[in-house]
Amino acid sequence: MTVTAGPDGTRARVTLSSGLLAPRLLNADVGCASVALVATSATLLAGDHVRVAVTVGAGVRLDLRDVAGTVAYDGRGAEALWDMTIRVDQGASLVWHGEPLVVSSGARVRRSLDAQVAEGGRLLLRDTVSLGRTGEAPGSLVCRTRMTYAGRPAYVEELTLDAESVGMPGMLAGHRVIDTVTVLGRRLDPLAAGGPAVLRLDQPGAIARDLVHDAHRSTAARAWHAWT
Repeated sequence: MTVTAGPDGTRARVTLSSGLLAPRLLNADVGCASVALVATSATLLAGDHVRVAVTVGAGVRLDLRDVAGTVAYDGRGAEALWDMTIRVDQGASLVWHGEPLVVSSGARVRRSLDAQVAEGGRLLLRDTVSLGRTGEAPGSLVCRTRMTYAGRPAYVEELTLDAESVGMPGMLAGHRVIDTVTVLGRRLDPLAAGGPAVLRLDQPGAIARDLVHDAHRSTAARAWHAWT
């Protein structure tokens, strides 16, 4: 699946192509566009490979909205893959409020994110992962994230999450939901007390993350609303 938004005189020009996800144009106006992402079939199943490529051209703001969360199902030992690439040009911005990825018992998922934000560009991303559905054991998830700003490394992380890591004190310590809000390309004021833990990046930006047992108890929404 690809989404490309760029300037085109009177309104933003948006080009879409579908895969296991189908983008749907909601609105295109002067300098901004909104796109919804809809699954075209049951996703994620064993052997699925979801590829998402998003490009935002200079001077355009793109809002992406997931219509629903994604459940990764028991693959009986087989993996599902989810790879995302994001490019944000100078003076452009991407706002993506992702719905939760639920890694159910027996599922194995490998996911990668490669985001490149040009100087003067902005990225705001919310990503929520739940290890297991309510009352079941978690599946396994490997997340690799690499973000750059103006060609310089801003954030690199690899997380390996499974039933063992949920119970480990140095990992999730009994929590099964990881709720993360990332902003890149902005210097930010401190959040009010009682919000999520915030990591200030060396490049302009920050990451707010909360670990909880139930998604509705996450405080990461405070960062989302403060930074939007």
